[in-house]
Amino acid sequence: MKRTIAVLLSAALLLSLLPACRSGEVPSSAPSGTGAPSAPADPSAAVSPSGETQSASGLASLACGASGGGDLENLERHDTSGDGEWLSAYIENAYGLQDPWEDAAVLRATGASSFEIAVLRMADEDAAARAADTLKGYLTAREGDFAGYAPDQAKLAADGEIRQSGAYVGLFICPKAGDAAAAFAQGLGGEEPAPTPEPVTDAAGVLERYLELLGQAGEDISGLERVDGGDPDRLKAIVEEEYGLAGYPWTDAAVARGTDGNVFELAILRMDADLKTALDAIENGLNVYLDAREEDYARFPAQKELLHDAIAAWSEGYIVLLVCGDPVVRASWVGSITGVGSSFSTMRRHMESKPAPTPDPAYPNRVEFNPPNEEDMSVYDTSAIRAAWDQGDPSVLSEYDRAVYDSAERVLNEVLTDGMSDLEKETAIYRWLVDNVDYDWRHQDIMAQTPRSAYEPYGGLVDRMAVCLGYAASFQLLCDLAGVECITVVGAAFENDGDHAWNMVRLDGAWYCVDVTWDANGREQLGGRYGQWRYFNITSDRMADTNHQWDYANTPEAVTEGQGLG
Repeated sequence: MKRTIAVLLSAALLLSLLPACRSGEVPSSAPSGTGAPSAPADPSAAVSPSGETQSASGLASLACGASGGGDLENLERHDTSGDGEWLSAYIENAYGLQDPWEDAAVLRATGASSFEIAVLRMADEDAAARAADTLKGYLTAREGDFAGYAPDQAKLAADGEIRQSGAYVGLFICPKAGDAAAAFAQGLGGEEPAPTPEPVTDAAGVLERYLELLGQAGEDISGLERVDGGDPDRLKAIVEEEYGLAGYPWTDAAVARGTDGNVFELAILRMDADLKTALDAIENGLNVYLDAREEDYARFPAQKELLHDAIAAWSEGYIVLLVCGDPVVRASWVGSITGVGSSFSTMRRHMESKPAPTPDPAYPNRVEFNPPNEEDMSVYDTSAIRAAWDQGDPSVLSEYDRAVYDSAERVLNEVLTDGMSDLEKETAIYRWLVDNVDYDWRHQDIMAQTPRSAYEPYGGLVDRMAVCLGYAASFQLLCDLAGVECITVVGAAFENDGDHAWNMVRLDGAWYCVDVTWDANGREQLGGRYGQWRYFNITSDRMADTNHQWDYANTPEAVTEGQGLG
């Protein structure tokens, strides 16, 4: 369960919805064969009526056109032409920016999507730099908002980009974040060249094309050391020993490095098609290499900064390592140079806004639990409902509890049969909740109010829409009424980033952990094709490994494997 900051605005402000990327305003995607989108057909779209400054709205529209997004027509659009109050509330509460701003535009999806593009013009360059640093924390927060609930949207946020240029700062959470950032930069008059559309596929050829473009962009590419397939031993030593990629599926590579204290580095690695399975290990190897290089240049601030900001990017079978100026924009060239498309993903090294998690002293393989306490996680009291169930007389219940009682009775009559074991009862209850209760995505929207019923059995059983505590409370109540021993665990997720709740059941004396919410979101996000539950009757260690945190010492420990099947 993630943070929700309630922002009270008038209904008129909350309903200010306009199409974000209208036909004829900007292209719906980057032009084929270009690494950065071309200028808009109507150049005035990026400037104010006076022509003196570029409007945040126009720049956001340019970025949106290059974003690679899907349902762009249904994005919310907010800008200073009519949404100043909404923007002020959103920028302060969602982004956490304290400096005054002069112009802003936000294009965002709602519901089960983290898509968002924002452009702000701050008072000066220093304020923009502070805003850029703060927005890095927002990326981490949005990743946490969707972690477990919609993993693809969490990754979209994790791969998002922050771009600053003068007094302007842009936020890009979208499928082609690099292309969107490049469009933003070009809209501000950037001189970044568009790569030539003729594709080059061999690593040495891609390297030379990259160097040519970098030179055109003003990068000093003189005096570089080049290593490619012509020196296979040296190339193998760099890739496998220095980059730490021994045993990973690279088939071709080329490297250009600065000399005499110049840390410039450009590496092109051509990988096998199954690269995705090795991305985590590849990222780790490159991060270790860059961290060591950064430490080597600790006494040389300019070179250290280049190494600190270095990134690796992946695009359809290629890894590009960039230690140079503006690496995010230049990473987007790889798809155009190689002809495989302009989509790419960056491997982020530094998220300074989120410190490394602290291990628990008593459980060193688990993250220490620090309750976020961002929400009211009190569990709804179902004692009256349970008593009425035991007595077979719901007439004494309040209207609210009677609705819960009747819904629970219908569910149990539907899924339970005589002679079921506790495991069979639990499985039937779990399956019903996973298949029939949707996540209340208002909870992931900072500008929306989530009703308290979504945190209670009413949300899961009556409305059939709940947040994590509502799922857990619904599971708890159904198990209680079915005679299955169960408890609710109120803890956290994503390294204590947000409150979260799940359950434990005891079968034949052994405890097991279950997280209905995250399995229900597996079903919801994958269109019903989710073939196997990941959080059903698993161990406490497995819960910890999947980024759950809780009061370990005062909660039963689930140690039995086999999901209760024996």
